[in-house]
Amino acid sequence: MSTLTRQQIEAQIQAQGSGLSLENQDLSGLDLANLELSGSNFSGANLSGANLKNSQLREANFSQANLEGANLSDANLSKSNFNEARFKEAILTNAYLLKANLTQVNLSGIKLVKAKLDEVMLSGANLAGADLDRAYAVRGDFREANLSRANLPEVNFKDANLSGANLQGANMQATFLEKANLCGADLRGANLKEAQLRLAEYDEQTRWEPGFDPAGAGAVRKKKKKWLGLF
Repeated sequence: MSTLTRQQIEAQIQAQGSGLSLENQDLSGLDLANLELSGSNFSGANLSGANLKNSQLREANFSQANLEGANLSDANLSKSNFNEARFKEAILTNAYLLKANLTQVNLSGIKLVKAKLDEVMLSGANLAGADLDRAYAVRGDFREANLSRANLPEVNFKDANLSGANLQGANMQATFLEKANLCGADLRGANLKEAQLRLAEYDEQTRWEPGFDPAGAGAVRKKKKKWLGLF
């Protein structure tokens, strides 16, 4: 259990403001809901099972933090750093993760329903089986991310970079992919019923379900660069 109490955390906020130094602290199981903790340093902290619902955590540092089983629903985590953080069974429903750094983080099976992921950094992340139902991911960076079997209905991926992403078996019904980068992405077995692919870009390495017509769905094939020069 936590070595600190909520009352002690609140006293620190009152004394010094929101940017607390809580690195390597045991905060497991602690109720931190609805607190203003923006700019705080949680690097290496144990937040397993903690309740951070509806808290303000903008530009916080969660690098190498343990967030397993934590409730982060409705929390504002914009521009926060999650380098090597652990999220097993965490809840991120309706969380704000605008421009957050989740590069190469393991989010497999995580609930991100209605999460705000504008310009999020998720390149190389593992989102296999994650639930992003109706998430908002405009201009998100999902390069080489694993989204296999993910639940992605009505996700807004407008202008998102999904190049090289694994989308095998993903539920992409009514997903909005206008101007998204799908070059090199693997969409075999994905459900693209009613998906909006207007001006989405793909190339010869993009893999589709056999019989699917990307051009007919509005996607455009990336043209190969022509090298000009004197020989």
